[in-house]
Amino acid sequence: STATETPIQAPAQAVAVDILGCNTSIDILNGMGEVTNAYVTVKNTGTVDLPKACTLLRAIDEGRAHPDKEVCVDNLPTQNQVNLKLTVDSTYRQDTIIQVDVTSNGGILLRVDKQSCRDISLFGGAPTDIGVIKPIQP
Repeated sequence: STATETPIQAPAQAVAVDILGCNTSIDILNGMGEVTNAYVTVKNTGTVDLPKACTLLRAIDEGRAHPDKEVCVDNLPTQNQVNLKLTVDSTYRQDTIIQVDVTSNGGILLRVDKQSCRDISLFGGAPTDIGVIKPIQP
């Protein structure tokens, strides 16, 4: 008999990011002036859980590192999503081009750029379920 190779398909890690919108505010508690807040939904659309799933916000005009520029969840189960609020120190009254990175166990899974982040207040406001892991919504 002859041995045949059967390809083994590794479990797919798949992630999607929706940038819901942004707003600006003043961050006195951290000694910063204007900051840009981005509201994002991270979805695990793959077939394996994402341990140590982190989402990082960057801005082209970023100043000092803000303590909320990266938010992590211990585990993002398959077919689940989480809404997050991320914040960066940004330049006063300047359009802010943003980038969102999603990692799992330190490896980059997805990078999304947004040239113009729409004002979240014009589209229903900020989500009220920040940090809550729940099944993916259609």
